[in-house]
Amino acid sequence: MGKTFTSVGITDALFNAPIGWFPEERILKNDLLVSVYATYILSEKLNGDELNATIDYMQLHQICEKVLKKEAKLLETAAQEIMDRALKLFPQVQSLQVTIKKLNPPVKAQIKHSFVQLNFENSDEI
Repeated sequence: MGKTFTSVGITDALFNAPIGWFPEERILKNDLLVSVYATYILSEKLNGDELNATIDYMQLHQICEKVLKKEAKLLETAAQEIMDRALKLFPQVQSLQVTIKKLNPPVKAQIKHSFVQLNFENSDEI
């Protein structure tokens, strides 16, 4: 019998964060859109209709909020910390994707956003 995978996450949560390579970006802060998608194997425990049987997307948002309050130069640094914290809190995660988009990046071109994306896959369990 096959396995049922469930995905839970947040998409394009808006944060104003002190992240950027240039000092003025960290002072003035940047608008970021953050998405986190977590996939896990659905277990029989879900029949109990309890939040602890799944991945709580509100906790995913809280992780992002805590990480993005801290100053950093690279989006990759923040994305990695979000990923590390989510994997620690939810060990049942089989795959995790963290995307951070920087709106209006400081480049001499008209760009909607720049982004970084980290992907984790627990290939041992699938």
